[in-house]
Amino acid sequence: MRLSLLFLLIVQIGFSQHLVLQGVNIVPIHSNTVLAGYDVFIKGGVIEKIKPAGSQPYAKNYTVIDCKGKYIMPGLADMHAHFPDEKSSIQLQEYLKLNLAAGVTSIRSMRGEAYQLALRDSILSQKKIAPNIYVSCVFPTSDSLLTKDSIEKMVMHAKNKKYNFIKYLGGINETNLNYLTESCKKNNISIAGHAYNRSLMRSVEAGFTSIEHYQPILGMYMKDSVNLKKNIEILKQKNTALCPTLSFYYVYGFGFSTDQLVARCGMNFVSKKAGDEWMKDYEEVLLKTKEQLKGDFDSKYVQVYKKQFSDFNRVFKKMTDEGVLMLLSPDDGMFNVPGFAMVEEMKLYKLAGLSNYQILKASTLNAAIYLKEDNVWGSVEAGKKANLLLLNANPLENIENVSKVEGTVLNGKYYSQKSLLSKAN
Repeated sequence: MRLSLLFLLIVQIGFSQHLVLQGVNIVPIHSNTVLAGYDVFIKGGVIEKIKPAGSQPYAKNYTVIDCKGKYIMPGLADMHAHFPDEKSSIQLQEYLKLNLAAGVTSIRSMRGEAYQLALRDSILSQKKIAPNIYVSCVFPTSDSLLTKDSIEKMVMHAKNKKYNFIKYLGGINETNLNYLTESCKKNNISIAGHAYNRSLMRSVEAGFTSIEHYQPILGMYMKDSVNLKKNIEILKQKNTALCPTLSFYYVYGFGFSTDQLVARCGMNFVSKKAGDEWMKDYEEVLLKTKEQLKGDFDSKYVQVYKKQFSDFNRVFKKMTDEGVLMLLSPDDGMFNVPGFAMVEEMKLYKLAGLSNYQILKASTLNAAIYLKEDNVWGSVEAGKKANLLLLNANPLENIENVSKVEGTVLNGKYYSQKSLLSKAN
């Protein structure tokens, strides 16, 4: 299905400033429960009050949406996103629209660019309809021209331009890492990204606020499983978050059949062109890998990934159970449909043994806690921003129910999924 590019021109009841979600079941996320049968009043983009259904009359200037039998939870937060470039088969407007249609109301951009700052500000001022964006300033990966002064200028540039954080990719030496982390601390701007020299604990020591991908977590465990409990306590003391991005690696680990790939969540909402391009790229990578490994493809590639994921799942569950702050994102890549692949990542968290509540919290409230905005969003409570996801089934019963989206509330305005995914005129 080809999506409309008239994303900013949608006219519907979503533009009402005052809403009542009538008779809805609430999954508040700040506690592991369901509050059955409530009226959620929304005014000026904020949850005004939450009352038992029918206990308070509705003022005439409120639009009432019948939500009986449905479930409301906080909007999702994709915490390791990559925006499409001009060569991508899914372009920016469609990318943003797909995210919103899937219930994603917050995006952390890990390859930030200057244009994203203007886009972020337009969204914050509600001039554009899209998930809220947190933009990274990507730090160079080469040491050749870096000095203490040049690093300080880069950090000051990021601060002055109001980037949300600095993204570390890799490639710099210990001295320059120290200059970078010292400058970030002095200028009160956070640093997040790839683990320094693949070391989780060195990155924690350096002050990274989040560390991306599963490999540093697995590497720490395999290198020093004896001190796992001690390292978990350090992660908690430092308030360091982890974002494993499993879906990307499961796809590239060739853990799915082609039938499973084309059936992934959201694939029915992307264009045939995008799906065909992904399949072509996937088959080329698969063929190249098989040719390189000859008869050892299964033993030296597929089984190696399976063993890594199995080992990772054990430590991942333990760290989550012990209270390490976990975030959630499928990352970019083939068959990761923007927004909809959040459910695919959730399914992998479930495979690792996490509870449905832990998974939902990782995709909502944990992100707000990490961004130090949990007093503003991340749970369904009076006084918090009305960025919400309306579902047709209970996600605490089955994590895949997160894919059963009825609509999204963004800044207090309601958008049905059907309208967001309508065909182009």
